[in-house]
Amino acid sequence: MGHDLGYAALALLATTVYYIAFLVFRVSARRMEPLRGSRPFRVARLMLTDPVWLGGGLLLFLGLGYEVVAFSAVPLAVAQPVFALGLVLLVAFAVGFLGERLSLREWASVALFVLATGLIGLSATTEGEPRADATLTGTLARPWTMLAVCAPAVIVAALVWLVGDRRAGGRHARRLAGVAYGIGAGACAGLAEAGIRGISLLYEDTGSVRAVLESPYPYLTIGLAAIALGQLQVALQRCRIAIVAVVLTVIGRTYLVLSSTVLFGEQWPRDTGPFALRAGGFALALAALALFPRYEDPAARSPEAAAGKRVRATP
Repeated sequence: MGHDLGYAALALLATTVYYIAFLVFRVSARRMEPLRGSRPFRVARLMLTDPVWLGGGLLLFLGLGYEVVAFSAVPLAVAQPVFALGLVLLVAFAVGFLGERLSLREWASVALFVLATGLIGLSATTEGEPRADATLTGTLARPWTMLAVCAPAVIVAALVWLVGDRRAGGRHARRLAGVAYGIGAGACAGLAEAGIRGISLLYEDTGSVRAVLESPYPYLTIGLAAIALGQLQVALQRCRIAIVAVVLTVIGRTYLVLSSTVLFGEQWPRDTGPFALRAGGFALALAALALFPRYEDPAARSPEAAAGKRVRATP
C-alpha cells in the first residue's frame, strides 16, 4: 500500500513538472516574434535559440522521464486519475493567476474530458497489456501499418497549421480556438509516446540497442515529438493555455491507446464492465470535443494575451 502511494505521489510530481513546462513554453511564446506553421524551420530556429524554451524542454523531458518510472509501477486506474488531477490544477492556475476565462460551455467540456480520463483509467485490465513480441512480429514486418497509424496525426496537424495561418481579414474575422491546435499537437504527442512504448517493448524483448536503432520507433518518437512541440508553441502564442493543454493531453492519451491497439496488440477489455467504462470514456471525450467552441472569444483571453495582438504581424 505504501509502495503504491509513493509511486502515486511520484506520478503527481512528474505530472506537475510536465505541466510547469507548458507554462514555461507559454512565457517563451509571448517573447517570440509571431510564429507561423507555414514556416516550420523558422519556428524550430526560434525555439532552439531561446534559452527559456530550452529550459521548458528540459522540464518537459524530466517530467516525462519520471512519469515513465511512476506509471510503470502503478496501475492505469491510479495513473489516469493522477493525470486528471494535474489537468485540474493547471486549469485552476491558468484561471486564477494568468487571468484566463472559460465560458460555461468550455467548463463543461473540460469537466467531460476529466471524467473521460478517469473512466478510461478505471477500464484497465491486465489482459490488455501490450505484448513485447508484437513489435517484432507485427509492425516491423508490416511497415504499412505504421504509416497508416502515423498518417492521420500528421494530416490533422498539417491541416490545423494551414487553417490557423490563413489570413482572415475583416471586422468579423475570428481566430481558430485552442481546441484545434490541441487536437493536432495531441495526436502527434500521443503517437510520439507510442514510439517510446515501442522502444521500451523492443528493448525488453531483444536487449539490443542495435535492434532498437534499426526499428522505426526512435524516428517516430523524434519526428512526431518535433511536430507536436512546434504546434504547441504556435498554439500557446495564440490561444489560452487552459484549453490547449487539456485538449492536447486528452487527445494524446486517446491516440496512444488507439495506436497501441494497432501497433502492439493491446486489447480492449473483454468483460462487460471494463469495456463499458472504456467505451464510455471515449464517448465522453468525443462529446467534449464536439462541445468546445471552434473559435476564440477575445473577451476570454488574459490581458497579457490580448496585449500580444499588438505585436507586429509577420510579412
